[in-house]
Amino acid sequence: RDRGNSVLVAAMKQQGPRTLRGTGFNLTIGEQAVNVTGAPRTATTVNGSLPAPILHSREGDTVTLRVTNLLRETSSIHWHGSILPSAMDGVPGIANGFNGIKPGATFTYRFPVTQSGIYWYHIHSGFQEQTGLYGPS
Repeated sequence: RDRGNSVLVAAMKQQGPRTLRGTGFNLTIGEQAVNVTGAPRTATTVNGSLPAPILHSREGDTVTLRVTNLLRETSSIHWHGSILPSAMDGVPGIANGFNGIKPGATFTYRFPVTQSGIYWYHIHSGFQEQTGLYGPS
């Protein structure tokens, strides 16, 4: 048994994702080496976190999410379950010519939080969700 793997898994269970609170969020999509199954893999992360940080805002707030893509390929974030303007949906090709966030670019999502609840966000580009970009909001 790989002791390094056991230590990493224990640390992930103990720490969990970081909680970010407020109305302005800076999120960076990147890659990070992980080993949670005994085999090294590359994960897609937000702010170096897997799962991505918890985003906490309040009903009635207007949130601004500045998302920078440090990957070598186009990326995006979809705000799953949230009621928001279609231009802020985050699915490439759906609205207003949004084709994703190019490598090295920043896209600013801005929308009102119109309902309280527990939702999640995830990537909608390639297979990046399967490599780890997901988080609660």
